[in-house]
Amino acid sequence: MKPLSLFTISLLTIFLCSCHSKGQEAPDTPQTPATEQTDNPYISKTQAEDNPVREENLSGEVIVLSPSDFTELITDLYDEKGFRYKGNTPCIVDFFANWCGPCRQIQPMMERMAKKYQGKLIIYKLNVDNAREICDRFGIQSIPTLMFFNRTTAPTRMVGAPTESELDAAINDFLNK
Repeated sequence: MKPLSLFTISLLTIFLCSCHSKGQEAPDTPQTPATEQTDNPYISKTQAEDNPVREENLSGEVIVLSPSDFTELITDLYDEKGFRYKGNTPCIVDFFANWCGPCRQIQPMMERMAKKYQGKLIIYKLNVDNAREICDRFGIQSIPTLMFFNRTTAPTRMVGAPTESELDAAINDFLNK
């Protein structure tokens, strides 16, 4: 009887583990569907009313955010509908610190990407030393961490300092989804 029990427990464990999503969604991303929703839980039919159109900075420059800018431009931290991007143009938020060597190393590359994808992508920077609550909410544990936001999908992330070709490929994949 004991071998059968072990086999059953093992099979159940494998089944439960295989059902767990291995995507790169932000931790604790609420999946509560919006009212009057489309097939996509990250955008509702009334989202235009929920998020009035804001003037976006499409200058091709890297934009430094304060924590209040983050919640105004990117997403509310405690929205019951989940992390829904407020902008129209997809963006990357670079979680960085001034004392971080790899963060300083990728800065010129982020500036080149902002110019290259001007009008198609906005690149923001958020100093983790000034944004503990945001970092905790998104599970930022190491820097640099790049979070990709758009209106139709959950945020995704890239942890560590990518090469320029890796970042360019990730941006192309992100924009073509």
